[in-house]
Amino acid sequence: MSEIPNFRNSLEQERRNPFLESLEKYGAKVENDQMENSYIIQFAFKECVITLRIILKDYDGSNLVITNITALPEDYGYRRKVLQNILVLAKENGLTKIKAVQVQKASEEFWIRNSFVKDQEPNECNDYIYQGMKK
Repeated sequence: MSEIPNFRNSLEQERRNPFLESLEKYGAKVENDQMENSYIIQFAFKECVITLRIILKDYDGSNLVITNITALPEDYGYRRKVLQNILVLAKENGLTKIKAVQVQKASEEFWIRNSFVKDQEPNECNDYIYQGMKK
């Protein structure tokens, strides 16, 4: 008789993912999202809360996908600081293929300033690919 996989143990093993652990050490609250390999990451500052939704191990081979990043009530420059720290932690944990997906026209400049470039056509979803830290 075959054993039924223990879903709870599988989630606990993924929660021990070094990248997710490093985010928590940095002060993030990390929660499982509804999709497989998807997480809600939240950083609380005195002035605002930065929330990201990420996917690890996407279908196209990307090992970190940022689906959104928001700041409430106002940014105060924290979105950029949080993103830069996440990119450093990703590099330290071997996550090298990073992209932002479904980037809105109004936020394209934000991604470009943070070393992302628009993906090649066809690019119906307006994805941006991370090109590494600027020197």
